[in-house]
Amino acid sequence: MQRPAFIRLIIALSLWPVCLWPSPVHADFANAVVAYDQGNFNPAHNEFLDLAQRGHAGAEFMLGAMYFYGKGVKRNDAIAAIWFHKAAIKGNPSGQLAFGSLHIRGLGVRQNLVKAYGWLTVAANHAIPGLQQQAINLRDEAARLMEPEEIADAQRWASSFEVKPSGLTLE
Repeated sequence: MQRPAFIRLIIALSLWPVCLWPSPVHADFANAVVAYDQGNFNPAHNEFLDLAQRGHAGAEFMLGAMYFYGKGVKRNDAIAAIWFHKAAIKGNPSGQLAFGSLHIRGLGVRQNLVKAYGWLTVAANHAIPGLQQQAINLRDEAARLMEPEEIADAQRWASSFEVKPSGLTLE
């Protein structure tokens, strides 16, 4: 099965904040991304896993992408969904987009258009060019299959969404 292009887009979009905060955590993340981009998946996986265990949302997203695509690990949509969810609840826009997208078709999760719509709305609220439009397009795709009261439920949930802090420090 070919993996959707939106995951490639959100991986690229998730990397732009790496350079904003010079710290050991972000340097480790940047190094892991370079390893991933060069096809060195085992060291990338190990570094992402270490960072994710400390609550790094970007690393959680990247682990989700590795499992979604089967890059350096056995492809597993359910494990990808777990990592995308961990990133999403911490406010990672790429994780929110990916997690919402999985709910449209039921990849690794039960199909749930209300959850899809809600997460895609939260992702779109970040106003990140490219990612925002992709989230809106996917949200609209879900809405075409939903009843008005389901859309209203999803909108209520999205408007009350609050980020859960990771506990990760920049020290």
